[in-house]
Amino acid sequence: METTFEPSFPALRSKIIVIEAMELSVSGFLLWGLIALLSIQTPNTRLLDLLLFLVITEVVVLGSWMIYNVYIRIARLGGRFVDVGIWIIASLAAGTYTFWAWTILDTNRWIVSKLFYRGKSPVEYAWSWRSKQVRKFWEQAQKASL
Repeated sequence: METTFEPSFPALRSKIIVIEAMELSVSGFLLWGLIALLSIQTPNTRLLDLLLFLVITEVVVLGSWMIYNVYIRIARLGGRFVDVGIWIIASLAAGTYTFWAWTILDTNRWIVSKLFYRGKSPVEYAWSWRSKQVRKFWEQAQKASL
């Protein structure tokens, strides 16, 4: 019996969460690399400081993305009132950071979905109530067909 190598890239292209996690992780690393290159020119830069900054950069990028995804799931389940309530609470707690982070992540998700994503499930966005409803109805249809 012969085993052939078949890449799992097509399976990967159907999972937008995995695509975004890899893309944002690499983007955070590239941002850190650019800042590290700029800061190496100063004589008092230590390697430990650069590594700590790498960890902080990745935590901020991926942490913001995880909060964004949790918000989308809770807003989808809770309805429009919960969606607006979470947005108000997040805005009061984090100021304009929430607005900019979710806007950038929505734009990133739109670009990733157009360039790489080939899955069947509809893509959700933080700023689009309609996309959350479409995903909710799609999930209900998937459960009903099982």
